[in-house]
Amino acid sequence: MKRVLKKKNKRNLLKPIIFITLFLAIISFQIFNYLGNLNENQNNYFNNEGLFIAQDNTAPIIIFLQPLVNNTIIQTTTYTIKANISDDNPPLYGNVTLQMSNYTAFLFNVTMEYDGENQWSFKWDNISTYPNLEVYIIQVWAKDSSPNENQGKSNEFYIYLNIITDAPGILNLLLYVFAVSIIFAGIMIYLNKKLMPKSAKKKRGKELKVF
Repeated sequence: MKRVLKKKNKRNLLKPIIFITLFLAIISFQIFNYLGNLNENQNNYFNNEGLFIAQDNTAPIIIFLQPLVNNTIIQTTTYTIKANISDDNPPLYGNVTLQMSNYTAFLFNVTMEYDGENQWSFKWDNISTYPNLEVYIIQVWAKDSSPNENQGKSNEFYIYLNIITDAPGILNLLLYVFAVSIIFAGIMIYLNKKLMPKSAKKKRGKELKVF
């Protein structure tokens, strides 16, 4: 009888222990699951936040450095056009284009070269092939390197071609004067030689008549 009572007492003691252990295990699992979900949500939030920060909806800002002012007069046969292009996602090579036109027609598009520090340039080295004393219109287009490829354009700038040919230098002028002097002296010598025999004959004739 005593053994039966002892067994019952042990069972009665084990039940609360098992119940408490299961209760603690369930609570621990729920807490662990909650913390896991919280950590995952935080990671997703920061990832989305990072993506949001990287999103660029601003077009590149383009400022001419040369010419610096509108209606610039160009008097040389070579001229470099320069622009500063600023953007959070700077343009890649091939995404910056200069457009040249006049009042009546579009002339050409050309890819600008990257010079570093947000500066781009185009060397216009065949100016002499275009009509002189005319107005030309330049404009720069740029597309940034963001996924949505924002595109910006500069204001139109007007330039005026007034190409002045080089005047002859002092050395060329001296050579010209020297050549003309030699030609003139040669002509004078030739004429003198041609006229001298006639004048000599006349003098001899006069001398014979006197005697």
